[in-house]
Amino acid sequence: MNDQNKKNSITTKSGDSGRTRLLDQKQIKKSDSRPEAYGTLDEAHAFIGLARVKTNIKTTQGLLLTIQKHIYLINSELACPPESLSLLKEKIKQDHLKILEQNHQEIEPKLDLPKKFVLYGQDEVSAILDVARAVVRRAERNIVRLYENDEIKNPIILPYINRLSDVLYVLARYEEHCKNIPYSHAD
Repeated sequence: MNDQNKKNSITTKSGDSGRTRLLDQKQIKKSDSRPEAYGTLDEAHAFIGLARVKTNIKTTQGLLLTIQKHIYLINSELACPPESLSLLKEKIKQDHLKILEQNHQEIEPKLDLPKKFVLYGQDEVSAILDVARAVVRRAERNIVRLYENDEIKNPIILPYINRLSDVLYVLARYEEHCKNIPYSHAD
């Protein structure tokens, strides 16, 4: 069969030994800090995609799609050692962070945010966004380890991820607000 007739397959069997390749083809353990960071962020990305298809609120759909595109850039950078960053066509930058912050600043004033912790699960979409936020927080802890070990250099990644968890919290409350669902508290 020639190359034109070959189909791509997700199964390569190259990871059966517990190792994976970074974008520069360097092989590392799947338990290393890089795969842990980009894998956790990928998990959040999946929850964000689920929330995007479940919501019927256009503001939420649009912002979540933008965030997914940004996460793609961040994950590409997390999967690429600093010495090989030239392989990437685009990296997350200040403009991406500004887009996230501007959206946050447009949505938050519409809300009367609770002054104490809320119980999650008042609405399916808000619950999914709350799960995504919790996973982003875990990814943030993993990314901090990469910075501490000098494995990533981009100064925008960590602020973006930190702001992202805030935005996901606000979007979850926005979903509840748009559906006239009151906040629920433990007491």
